[in-house]
Amino acid sequence: MKQLFTARIEGLYYPEQMNPVLKDISLSFRPGQFIFLAGPPRSGKSSLCQALAGVIPSFKEGVLRGEINFEGENIIGKPLPEVTGKIGLVRDEPQNQLFCTTVEEDLAFGPCNLLLEPEEVKRKIKKALHFVGLEGFENRKPETLSGGEAQRIALASMLTLEPKVIILDGAVTQLDPQSRREIYEKLHTLAQQEKKIVIIVEEKAYQYLYLAHRLICLDQGTVLYDGYPKKEVLFDVKKPWNFPEKVPVDNAADKERPRISVNHLTFQYPNRKFALKNISLDIYPGEFVALMGRNGAGKTTLAKHFNGLHKPGSGDVVINHMNTKEYSTAQLASQVGYLFQNPQIQICTHSVQAEVAFALKAKKIPKREIEGKVSQLMDKMGLIKFAQEHPYKLAKSDVQRLALASCLINEPQILIVDEPTSQMSAAQSWETMELISQYNRSGVTVIMISHDLNLALNFTSRMIIMNQGQITLDIPTAHCFNHEEKLRGLGLDIREVYAEGEMRYEAIAGV
Repeated sequence: MKQLFTARIEGLYYPEQMNPVLKDISLSFRPGQFIFLAGPPRSGKSSLCQALAGVIPSFKEGVLRGEINFEGENIIGKPLPEVTGKIGLVRDEPQNQLFCTTVEEDLAFGPCNLLLEPEEVKRKIKKALHFVGLEGFENRKPETLSGGEAQRIALASMLTLEPKVIILDGAVTQLDPQSRREIYEKLHTLAQQEKKIVIIVEEKAYQYLYLAHRLICLDQGTVLYDGYPKKEVLFDVKKPWNFPEKVPVDNAADKERPRISVNHLTFQYPNRKFALKNISLDIYPGEFVALMGRNGAGKTTLAKHFNGLHKPGSGDVVINHMNTKEYSTAQLASQVGYLFQNPQIQICTHSVQAEVAFALKAKKIPKREIEGKVSQLMDKMGLIKFAQEHPYKLAKSDVQRLALASCLINEPQILIVDEPTSQMSAAQSWETMELISQYNRSGVTVIMISHDLNLALNFTSRMIIMNQGQITLDIPTAHCFNHEEKLRGLGLDIREVYAEGEMRYEAIAGV
């Protein structure tokens, strides 16, 4: 049978780089396949996705030697609009893919450019929104969406074109585990029923291998494995995750004086329902809190009140006795470090070293002192070798570590990290969380917004679960097994982490 889609890549070179990012790759894809693409950071996964979708070299500069054939035609160098309707690519940064004033306009953009009739465009929009579970979002403004909602809309905008090849490059990393599973199950069904090719880059592919027809593993720009999806190919049992009871339940240094005090907080976005409803809580020095819940539950909205990015509609938020209504975000930055879900929006300088040093320079600290502190922190976080690199040239996992370093260098008393390891391998996630834990043990209050129940169980002392703008559950992490059924109803299934009450082992990526 003739292959619909084939790729033979002799080499892919980016400007000013001597070594190829991809080399000696030969792949063929059949209609109906659901495929996971895996590999460690800098293995070439994103570059391969962009090459397969025609983004390289038509949109992103690079020298691509070889052939990528779709329906018998080499697409290398073809104008991108001619490829987009046939091969769809969705990347992990939804804000770079949504550019209209409403969700409906974003979803209509592709079909309208195909000169389809208005009724047909509306039908495609309705079908795509149903697929991603966001019916009724047509009039929402993209900037008001949560990270997970924005990723769903980015996926829906691609689905309106009904391409024959669907490529997701970390495109659902901000969805909660239950929602991610549902999307993958729908895409698996779509591949089978409509004979589409679905290729997905997923750092936690081991959790969804039961859906895959095929697993492709890259390392150092070449294919190391291409075949039946086997866990042993992905993972090496290395060391056990700590059982939740081993996590300190109460690190607080001073229970009398909370670092964060929220009193009857209510907040509403313009032209939207209430995002937060009458929330009250205290967070104390030395606590390590997991702030969890489904997409759109209000987690990030609440956290943005802690550094003044949002101001209360009613009620008060007090940070170290500073009412956020009376202080700017810049003033609160001396107390609160914030790692955003998309760390790229925090990048504002031309090199890794300058980025880490930025906060200290703003404080006018002596140059020699800055150099010492920056060098020490970059070494601790494995960033020294990238010191003079432009941040946008780093792997996504390294950008996350850089953004974290730029927060830590300011020595905040409160550290907020929003999905801090979403782009990292299991090994990198563990190392990064260990580093954050070191700061926590030194007295820093840490608030981690996350859908990763495994990380929450192993590193946090307290879990705050939100749903529809309210706090539904606030418990010590070690007590989570007493609330297993309620957690499951909130989209957090402990059985996915600890099968039948037994510890699962940490899976360290590496082929």
